Amino acid sequence: MDLVEPSRGHEGNLQYHLHEQEDGRFFLYEVWRSQEDLDRHNATPLLRAFMDGLPEHLEGAPEAYFGAMRSSYPAVVA
Repeated sequence: MDLVEPSRGHEGNLQYHLHEQEDGRFFLYEVWRSQEDLDRHNATPLLRAFMDGLPEHLEGAPEAYFGAMRSSYPAVVA
């Protein structure tokens, strides 16, 4: 949870959600404006510290999936 709000404030973040599966596994759903924005986010001290401490909380290797969004992103109405 400590990643969610700070990450939502990073430049280029469009979506950042933490989900918990029924079996107790967690996953992050992230949408970024560009690969550059994601790379900048991945280089932040907050995320580096999280990633460095992650192995002690996992039973196996983390999984990551990347893809290109094919549907249009809905316009934000203020």
